[in-house]
Amino acid sequence: MPKAKKPAAKATAPTKKLTAMEQMVQDCVKKAQARKKSGQTDREWREQYAQSLKTEPMAPLSETPFDGHTNKKRNG
Repeated sequence: MPKAKKPAAKATAPTKKLTAMEQMVQDCVKKAQARKKSGQTDREWREQYAQSLKTEPMAPLSETPFDGHTNKKRNG
């Protein structure tokens, strides 16, 4: 009597390494789903998040952001 062959194992594709943006989106989706399961609404979360932001007066923004020291000009 011939031996019964085992079914061939399914070949799984190697997992693709996620980019930083893809990982961030994936984490945000998981957190949003967890919030919805806990019963917290999006509006409640946004209000709490807005309160957690710094409320100290910020430095005034430059009207011409490209004229500052951040962009060094080449000599030559």
